Amino acid sequence: MSTGDNTNGKAPKRVKLNTISPPNQPTMTDSLTFLSTICGSLKNIKRTGWVRMGVPLPESDADHMHRCAMCAMLITTQEPDPRDDYSGTNEKFLPSKIDGMKLLRMAVTHDLCESIAGDVTPFCDAGAVASKHDKEKAAMEEIRKIVGDPLGKELYELWNEYEELETPEALYCKDIDKFEMVMQCYEYEKAHLNTKNDGNGDNSEKTVSSEPMRTFFVTTSNTMKSPLFKRLDAELRTKREGMLKEKGWDVTEAER
Repeated sequence: MSTGDNTNGKAPKRVKLNTISPPNQPTMTDSLTFLSTICGSLKNIKRTGWVRMGVPLPESDADHMHRCAMCAMLITTQEPDPRDDYSGTNEKFLPSKIDGMKLLRMAVTHDLCESIAGDVTPFCDAGAVASKHDKEKAAMEEIRKIVGDPLGKELYELWNEYEELETPEALYCKDIDKFEMVMQCYEYEKAHLNTKNDGNGDNSEKTVSSEPMRTFFVTTSNTMKSPLFKRLDAELRTKREGMLKEKGWDVTEAER
């Protein structure tokens, strides 16, 4: 989970793997380890930001990446919306210019490293944040050994391309990652945030029920790159503002 956590804390626990011998080709045992220990653990890793905000039944990494995959499929399976401006430098985001299969595979790979490295946000302790990239890189190298090439090589290269943010597919995937997060934040606020006149605004413990989770929206404001997700993000923020006003809460300019 890349942004939005607003409390200090330690990095989550990481999966510990048994000693693994990296063969040149994957075996049934290695495939089982990949599917169970790596992919399976993503279903049990609760997203750090939601845990720290006291969200009931917070989503897992696997939940997050599933909707990310749906977002990726949306891009290349529909005609461009006339409300989205793909002129000039935005031309690279035209759906017809996007490798849809690569984007989909990137969407279901971008947080795979967290199965070993854990879900570290910018608001975890400084040491965890400083070592985040190196640990995630090492995790992807280990995953490559577990599953073997050619899939291991593809997974590593997809993750690396996402991290470098140089291709249109990587930029789209980053937009998707952030948009899915703020959409989930809106849904949690809608479901769990109490109305302000209940007196929760004076609660010293900041949770999803006591006050809006503003940091998630502040840290992602005006950060979308693609025309599609700029529009969807703006629509979501407008919808959220109406929902918060119904509950008696305001929205700061930094959240818009």
